[in-house]
Amino acid sequence: MDLKEVVEELREALGPENVSCEPGVLEGYAWQAFAEVVGQTSGWCPYRPAVVVLPGDTAEVQAVVRVCHRHGLRFKAMSTGWGIWNMVSGEDVIQVDLRRMDRILELDERNMYAVVEPYVSCAQLQAEAMKRGLNCHIIGAGAGTSPLASATSLCGYGWSGLTTGYSARNLLGVEWVLPDGEVLRLGSPGSGLGWFTGDGPGPSLRGVARGFIGNCGGLGIFTACAVKLFPWPGPPKTAVEGLLFDCEADLPDTMRLYICAFPDRRSFAEATYRIAASEIGYLHCKNSVGALLSALTPHLMGKLVRHEGLRSALLSQRYAFQFLIAARTEEEFSYQDAVLKTIAEETGGVCLDMSALPSLHRAMLWGFIRASLPPLIFRRGGSFNTSFGALEAWDHAVNQAEIAAELKASFIERKALIDDLADNAWGGIYEGSTCFGHQEELYLYDPRDPESMSKARDYLAATLVETIRHNLGPGLGFAMGAIGAELFGPLIGGYHHHLREIKRSLDPDGTSDAGFYISLDPERTVREAVERTPEMAAFLKERIKELGLEGVA
Repeated sequence: MDLKEVVEELREALGPENVSCEPGVLEGYAWQAFAEVVGQTSGWCPYRPAVVVLPGDTAEVQAVVRVCHRHGLRFKAMSTGWGIWNMVSGEDVIQVDLRRMDRILELDERNMYAVVEPYVSCAQLQAEAMKRGLNCHIIGAGAGTSPLASATSLCGYGWSGLTTGYSARNLLGVEWVLPDGEVLRLGSPGSGLGWFTGDGPGPSLRGVARGFIGNCGGLGIFTACAVKLFPWPGPPKTAVEGLLFDCEADLPDTMRLYICAFPDRRSFAEATYRIAASEIGYLHCKNSVGALLSALTPHLMGKLVRHEGLRSALLSQRYAFQFLIAARTEEEFSYQDAVLKTIAEETGGVCLDMSALPSLHRAMLWGFIRASLPPLIFRRGGSFNTSFGALEAWDHAVNQAEIAAELKASFIERKALIDDLADNAWGGIYEGSTCFGHQEELYLYDPRDPESMSKARDYLAATLVETIRHNLGPGLGFAMGAIGAELFGPLIGGYHHHLREIKRSLDPDGTSDAGFYISLDPERTVREAVERTPEMAAFLKERIKELGLEGVA
């Protein structure tokens, strides 16, 4: 393979300004958050792209893929970029940066969907949708993320899941460049009938395209998709001044945010089930005390956790969630407000009306709707990651959060993780009365300290063992690369074998970088993972043996 020849072909297809192999540029793509997922003890990825390209449309994406296929190279796509899942997983991989593809192609107000390219952000789509009385789902990672990436390629749950579902189920029509360069359009776009559905005629391929976790760029490149939109009862435009917690926003009296706290896990879960059955509310989500204070007042939080009395007082509020009422009329608001307070009273809870604190109410309410708060979680230690997070019935999710907090407390006690009160679960119920949702456990660490990164990696390994031990099922913490499928496939009906057959069928030459999907050479994948992270591998082996689970994983 002659890299100079490859670069010339790419420059001819995309224009010289959209192709780079400058060392400084390549290095810029090699730092990603959450590097402990792949055993790194710094934020730097183990590999650098061979070339970086910026295609501007689907035809140019096809051209890049065909160049890779012809020369025996691999490619890895990224859109807005959020973490280690965007990295190339080996040598001779071309990084396909889709930032030039940033258009909202269609916004169908009547049928409530939008067609977007990869670099459209949730903030961009939401602003346009709200002008038409609609809203989009935004995942917990925040408004700067790509709705296409969340819907087609990764996990995606968010604050407003009570009314806007979650990204994997909001996917409609899809345009997909396969690893051989051909374009496949799923659902109605394939028949030239618009983007309103991703299914039929015949069997749906959405499960093949994305599954539960998503293929993380391991099965081609999605260049456009349609996502569902949902009714928005608020104003089409909101006058907002200032930034984050200094912001002032004009919001109607029919929108109000509450913090609802309960005495124990059972009452917390029961209140959530009753809310779902009553079909009230616009947003339901647990942002734990540890997460909120670490984001809002990181220095103060570091002091508070050192005082046992204050620590106990904060932990007494661990069974709490944020709840937003967003009604169209005063009568509707009064009804929802009365139902919420009745449910809280009957389950032993209390509701704190955040409108009593006007500035904080406006900032938090708009921060949750706009999903502008997630970057604040980096303030406490410099980085964080997530674990557990299976999408299940609400009782299961709440139980999972208890197991996670107990495990994390053991790490905090020996100062292996930053103290966030151990309980740092985040998540809520999705799609209203379906009563399923998730609670993922966040953990904080200092990415500047290799020892802190190493301990974060140890915690991640421990979460995998606890998942097996308690039969919790796969969650967001399973997005750890191709090795995850090999470790946990046997627990879940041998799904790794099915993934491998899909990969072989659509990409027999392995042209699409599947470092975070599935390997066509599992023995090599396991061997390299052990060589890269021997301590983590030894820990997993020891704990699994200790628990008598050798026959399970």
